[in-house]
Amino acid sequence: MTRLDDFKNMYNDVDELNSMMRNDRLFNYMGIKFTKVSSGHVELEFPISENVIRVGNVLHGGMIMTAMDYTGGFTCMTVASGMDQVTQELKINFLAPMAKSPFRFVGDIIKNGRTAIVVEIKAYDSENKLCAIGIGTWYVLHDRTVGH
Repeated sequence: MTRLDDFKNMYNDVDELNSMMRNDRLFNYMGIKFTKVSSGHVELEFPISENVIRVGNVLHGGMIMTAMDYTGGFTCMTVASGMDQVTQELKINFLAPMAKSPFRFVGDIIKNGRTAIVVEIKAYDSENKLCAIGIGTWYVLHDRTVGH
């Protein structure tokens, strides 16, 4: 069974997904949790903390990129037909500083292809203000998993 199979078998249960991620050190360092998952759609959320802010007490741009990468990758995993997936490219427009948490990241499939899946990711603050938007492509691995 592959990582994609494991994810697809539990993606309707956010508690089980959050439990699955307990060994992902960066995911936990940032305090990320799944809040909604369905086919072609994922929502992640995390609070402001000393781990994710920069000078000025706003969310660090690298943390926004990381959260978008997680969101897009998991969104891809809800529909991918292969054994695993990897980020091929990710572009972000930062629209406003993110200081009011919890922060919410929403991923939606734009194009589901056999080898490439395009996802749009939006980042919101606790007042539902759109603070960043990204678009990324995830490459679907059909003959191996990451690291093999």
